[in-house]
Amino acid sequence: MKTMNLKEKMPTFVGYMEKRREAKRNQLPKHLRPLSMIPIYVQLALNTAIIIALAWLMLNQDEFVTEAAPAMVMVICFFLLIFTLVEAFQLHNRYKGLKGERWVKVNAGLMGIAFLTWVASVVNFIP
Repeated sequence: MKTMNLKEKMPTFVGYMEKRREAKRNQLPKHLRPLSMIPIYVQLALNTAIIIALAWLMLNQDEFVTEAAPAMVMVICFFLLIFTLVEAFQLHNRYKGLKGERWVKVNAGLMGIAFLTWVASVVNFIP
């Protein structure tokens, strides 16, 4: 009798799948779920990467034989800055008054620093 009790209480794969199916059924509708923080973190990582790439360009200016390599990196960073600007406005509107609003403001500040770094790198490479 004790072994039957033990077998009933042991977890099984079918029981696990049934619990997952039930949990999925009990979720809120998509429009009522809280927004994901992943887009903000991606933006923060992208702005940080832009700052690091441009700072590396300015620090290693003497190692470049031609001006083509730094120019290509600066153009790519400029396009990424435009992309992050558009996304930052969208994130600002999406997270207004919600949980991630503070991180959106941090992202906007980091984007401003990235833009100033881009301007400094352009000025640094102009002869």
